[in-house]
This record gives sequence, structure tokens and C-alpha cells, in this order.
Amino acid sequence: MTKANPRVLVGKAPPKSPWLAVNLSAALPGVGQMYDGAIARGLAMAIAFWGLIAFVFWSIFAPRGNTLGGLLTLLPLLTLYVLNLWDSHHAAKQGVSLDEFSPLRYQSRDPWYPVFLSQVLPGLGHLFLQKVALGGVLLILGVITAYLANFNPALLPLTSILWAAGCGLAYRSAPAQQRQWGLLAALLVAVMVTRFAVSSIPFVVYQQVVQCIVPSESMLPTLQVRDRIFVRPRPADHPLTVGDIIVFSDPERTPAEQAGELKNLMVKRVVALPGQRVEVRRGQVWLDGTPLVEPYLEEPIRYQWGPETIPPGHLFVLGDNRNNSRDSHVWGSLPGAHVVGNAYKIYWPPQRVQPLP
Repeated sequence: MTKANPRVLVGKAPPKSPWLAVNLSAALPGVGQMYDGAIARGLAMAIAFWGLIAFVFWSIFAPRGNTLGGLLTLLPLLTLYVLNLWDSHHAAKQGVSLDEFSPLRYQSRDPWYPVFLSQVLPGLGHLFLQKVALGGVLLILGVITAYLANFNPALLPLTSILWAAGCGLAYRSAPAQQRQWGLLAALLVAVMVTRFAVSSIPFVVYQQVVQCIVPSESMLPTLQVRDRIFVRPRPADHPLTVGDIIVFSDPERTPAEQAGELKNLMVKRVVALPGQRVEVRRGQVWLDGTPLVEPYLEEPIRYQWGPETIPPGHLFVLGDNRNNSRDSHVWGSLPGAHVVGNAYKIYWPPQRVQPLP
């Protein structure tokens, strides 16, 4: 009579893999804890992580957010992410010795450990498995495509697919008694989505926010030289209002075909819109015969200008430091095509952080 193998437990699920938990938490913080069965802790970890990310973005880019506070929050965010990885690994160990799963001693026999290395960089998992040729190819392709994607967003899906492919091939190459293909498929989808989302952030931010450094004293006291400001790109159909602070390409130095490009930039305040009759006399601006209230000025205007009606598609812009600003009173009305967008926040230096009207 044949003896049953005592190590084979019929009907029992395979033991939790610490490195599968780490992989899941690396792709989506908190999911590794949920895989371990610690649902409440996983949810708390996920809420804390994404809450910190939301706070960082709000602090940096929102008009009333504190830029320095957002940048400093990156440190606890990184700490929480590392803690999330350690906690997911620790919760799944279930008494297994640290040596068996140690990334420092390279003794892990868990097939999910090479997958984790491949999440860091494609090919690292294969190099760990001593498959040098394939690992080297994946590593080189991963680095090159990630670098090129910094300049061409069309390559972002390719880098995400390459990262996921490296993880999948590492799992396939690793020795294992039992495969968990369903979990692998879910992990690869999470890797692709997360990788694509993270790498897309710079391009999304670039489309929504333009950074500009104030080049002169023409906007004192509102803006000081070297203030760094965020500019919200203005759609062609978005109307401007009197009092808006705008960034535009210098009409004196920028050819018409390059109007609105991010070079030769100037910062001024909109004083008159198309069709309005503007005049500068008796130390202030008059719009359609009514004096314009401008509490941000420190001294009366010492020159005379106009009257003149602003033509269609143009703006009349002046610096807040009226007597020391080269603006529409010198070179005429500004063609709307030169406008880059509205300045809405001073984001640096820290003591100057404030929203702009």
C-alpha cells in the first residue's frame, strides 16, 4: 500500500507569497495587504497614500496651495510607500524565515521576487535568474525607451508594455512548482496602468500649467524679479477680463508665425479689451470715459496716452510699475495670438507663494 505524501495537502490553497504581496503593493499601494487578508489595513494604506498624493498636487498647483508644503510632503509620501512594501511582505510571511526571502542575500526561491526586480527595471529579474542575454536586452530597451519617452509621449504606452512584459517573462523564467497565471495577469495590468499614469504626469502637467520666471521690475509691487509663476494656458475661446495678469510673447521680438511660443515671454496686466476706448491722463487709466480703479499701483502714471479704441483681436496691457514698464503705451495694442495664458500663482520662492487675481 502506497503511503500518502504528508507534504501534499489536498484542497488547501497555496501559502501566501510575500513577494507577490510586495508586487501588488508596488503597483497599487494597499493591495498587497488586501491579498494578505488585512483588508482594513490595506484600505487605510491606500487612502493615506492617495490622500498624500492629492495633497501634494493641490499644494503645488492650486492657487492657494503652499508649494513648499507640497514638496516637503514628498518625503512622508516616499516613506509611506516603502512602509507599504515592507508591511505587505511582513504580513504574508506567516513564519517563513527572512533568509528565504531576503533581497539582500539573493537567496529568494519565490518566483515573484524576480518579478519585483523587473518592476524596478526590466531585465533585473532575468539577471537575478542568471539569464544574462535576455536580461541585458530588456534592461537596455527599458532604459532607452524610458529616456526617449521623456521627449515623445507617443512612446509612453510602449514603455508601460515593456515593463509589464519584463515582469511576465521573469515570472515565466523563474522555477516554480505551481503557477498563478490569473494573479500574474492582474498584476501585469496594474503595472501597465500604474506605469503609464506615473510617466504621463509630466506631459499632463505641461499641457495644463506653464512655468514662467518674472524677467523684470515692470510688474512691481505685484510681481518681483525672479518670482516663479504658474500660468494656465488660455484656450482660444476663453475670454479675458480687465485686471487679468497674462503672460505673452514679446510682440517686438517675436515674429507673427512664432506668436504664443514659450520664448521672449513678458508679464503684464490687461487694462483694456477689444472695442474699449482707453486713455491715460491725469495720472490714471480711463476706460470708455470712466477712471479705472487700480489699488495695486504704488504711484500715479507720469505719462499721457490716447485716447484710442482697441481693435478686434487685440488687448491693451500695462505693467503695474507703470512708469518703468515697456508695454502697450510704447509698442501699441497686443495681438491676441501672442497670449500664452493667465498667471494664477506665485509658486516660488516660499515666502512669496500666493494666488494672483
